[in-house]
Amino acid sequence: MIVPMQKVTLFISTRHREAALLQLRKLGLLHIQHLKAPISEDVSQLEAKLNTLEKSLLIIENEARGVADRTDKKDDIEKLVDEILALSAEAQQISDIVDEKQNLLAWFERWGKISPTDIEELNKKGIFLRLYNTDKSVLKDLPENLHVEIISADKNRVLLALISESEDTRLEIKEEFIPREDYPSVIAELDRLTKRSKEIDKRMTKLAQYADQIQDYKQDLEKRLEFATVKSGMRATDEICYLQGYCPENKVERLTQAAANEGWGYLSEEPDETDNPPTLLKLNKLVSLIRPVFDFLGTVPGYREYDVSMYFLIFFALFVAMIIGDAGYGVIFLLISMFAHRKSVKKGQPLALAVKLFYVLSMGTIAWGTITGNWFGAVQIAGLPFFKALTIPQIATFPELFPGMNIDPQRKVMFICFVIAVVQLGLANIMNFVNELPQLKSIAHLGWFAVIVGLFFLVLNLVLGMAMPVFAVPLIIGGLTAVILFVNQEKGTSILRGIAKGVGGAFTTFLDAVSSFSNIISYIRLFAVGMATVAIASSFNQIAAPLIHGYTFPAAALILLIGHGLNIVMGLLSVVVHGIRLNMLEFSGQLGMEWTGYEYKPFQEKIENITEGEIK
Repeated sequence: MIVPMQKVTLFISTRHREAALLQLRKLGLLHIQHLKAPISEDVSQLEAKLNTLEKSLLIIENEARGVADRTDKKDDIEKLVDEILALSAEAQQISDIVDEKQNLLAWFERWGKISPTDIEELNKKGIFLRLYNTDKSVLKDLPENLHVEIISADKNRVLLALISESEDTRLEIKEEFIPREDYPSVIAELDRLTKRSKEIDKRMTKLAQYADQIQDYKQDLEKRLEFATVKSGMRATDEICYLQGYCPENKVERLTQAAANEGWGYLSEEPDETDNPPTLLKLNKLVSLIRPVFDFLGTVPGYREYDVSMYFLIFFALFVAMIIGDAGYGVIFLLISMFAHRKSVKKGQPLALAVKLFYVLSMGTIAWGTITGNWFGAVQIAGLPFFKALTIPQIATFPELFPGMNIDPQRKVMFICFVIAVVQLGLANIMNFVNELPQLKSIAHLGWFAVIVGLFFLVLNLVLGMAMPVFAVPLIIGGLTAVILFVNQEKGTSILRGIAKGVGGAFTTFLDAVSSFSNIISYIRLFAVGMATVAIASSFNQIAAPLIHGYTFPAAALILLIGHGLNIVMGLLSVVVHGIRLNMLEFSGQLGMEWTGYEYKPFQEKIENITEGEIK
């Protein structure tokens, strides 16, 4: 569930502002809502320091790390950071200069080791040299009265030297200028830069040993920045300053008791319609497994939206099982989960939610792959007596293993996909109906439920050729009528006016019905992607099969490893594209959710994301 919030305003003596903020941070209950833009010199300075620290950590993140002597002096750490940034800038400058010198070496390789001194000596004797790197086609157009030497030529390009007794004599083509440095000085400079670059690399390796200390300092600065931001975002008069934020409803008593003890004034009230409180989800241990998916997507339901975590988890697990669809792959996922679990135990760390979720998804995939008889896309494995006995023939991946069956398993799986569609989308309509009770508007959601059920039968008729019940069309028409009559029945609006608005928006309602039809159809992607996974696995099996005996066995093993590895990766990508989409777009869209929320992050000692169960 989404935890109800109270909007709390605290009034504090201006003289005791910093002490009060320290105490408020210890409580860790109030999500601060800045009353004015948090702009101050302290904030700007801390942001600048944090920026330099983050840059330094990025620079040394790929360096080998050892253990350095501990230093807790902030000045020393800031000097280390400054040195890292300075060395990084110098290294980049050296890299640019080295590129220039390498270009000069390439020039000398083309033209020879000409030096500026040689050119000056020739000029003193009245001999002027100009060089050209041009297309070979210009040779036929060269003036006959000029002395032009061909230095070298290839298929398309030619190097020319114009020798004349006048400084103004030139060819009408782009000239290549002679470097101001000679070959020995370029070599010497490159050697010096290479040595300096090695010195920088060595020093950077040494500085990388301080990465953990820099990270600790960064976290300290983040706390100081948050404190300065909260302080700067308060409104103040000469004697009193005040701040505002949101506190979970069941924790307000603790906050107000602390305010009374500290001598702060306070006001606690329900957020009004114009407020946008943060979202704090209260999840049980099972439903919290879906949190890694929400974190990956970066999505949070709005404060006044639904908490669909439980439904999201159930349907997501089902979608993953059907999209991957291979019990063999599910076993691989289970082994990976067990390996990650064992590593966590060895390190004495609690089992991550992502690993727990992977356990659930892998077991779901094994279950679906088992009942459909799909093990690495191999009919030979599916045909083994043990696995065949576990297969449900009506949805079997390889129907040829059940010759006496007169049902098409593929059509049956498609039927299951459409049933999932009507269940999930219908659930959304029922949730909307319950949420709108006892308003007349709630009946519109029952209308949409009727439309979804009717469209379900229409889809079965059009896609699978199943007979459509006689009540399907009247159900759709009746549902649309209910939507038109009741969708605009708001409080304070007469029934007739609401009906008039509904009739005026009838065309939009019709388009929404068409959209609902396409939403149901879109669930067939579960079948299509699952079959594609089987087809790819079977194809690689067939390629490897002739090579599996004799000296070609390593080649067969390599083909199977690459093929199934690629198939697993594509399956996981399909989960992101299709499995998440059905929850985030079709289901959430039917609910009217926009996922516009932001997380509840209280002003506290330790900056982290929390759930209701973690608030002490």
